[in-house]
Amino acid sequence: MNDWARVLQHTRRRINPYDFATWFGPTRLERTETMRLLVRVPTRLCKKRLTETYGLLLQAVLQELGMADTQLEFHCAELEPPASSSIPSLANARDAVKKVVQLQVERVTIKMIQERVGEHFGVFPPDLKLRISSQAAVLPRQVAMYLVKQLTSASFAKIGREFGGRHPSTVLMSIQRIEDRRRIDMDLNLTIGKLFDSLRLPAEQSSTRQCFPGAADRTIGAAAKHST
Repeated sequence: MNDWARVLQHTRRRINPYDFATWFGPTRLERTETMRLLVRVPTRLCKKRLTETYGLLLQAVLQELGMADTQLEFHCAELEPPASSSIPSLANARDAVKKVVQLQVERVTIKMIQERVGEHFGVFPPDLKLRISSQAAVLPRQVAMYLVKQLTSASFAKIGREFGGRHPSTVLMSIQRIEDRRRIDMDLNLTIGKLFDSLRLPAEQSSTRQCFPGAADRTIGAAAKHST
């Protein structure tokens, strides 16, 4: 068993089967170098997920395996978009930055997640932000924190501030609890999957369609059938 296979074996125990099959299943060890594992991934989206969403988890797994000093490098088989032959002006560069920021704003926000989770669980979104709240708000708040970490680039500190000024370590523990429960509670796993799908915007669904042709079309078709 190679080193990446060992990493996969330990990672599989920590995330739900659907996410593992989606993001880790298509990966292959390309080669091993001194203190580095070069892993082949199929798409840029897959590389982004493994690096940003699961980066901390993979570091923890490497440390658990006694490979704390080993670096992971993900090589994408998908070609990068062609670079422009002209050098952009400062004004054009500023416009490009504004567009990137606007796209991030138009994607999923913490407020959107709080509102959607509150609606699903029958909890007022402000209750998710209370420092001291009822027991009924504990699970919805943990789920909301989990989704924020999955769907946004917010740090643990930022998430804590948006949920009543909680310490980053409390946020991390809440997210880990939900991750652990997803492996044994199929109802909760299904609920989180539905919330995740309802929060994804067309831009991300388009990227998913490129990674898994036909999946988004089936989802849209099923929704249209349900509404008729």
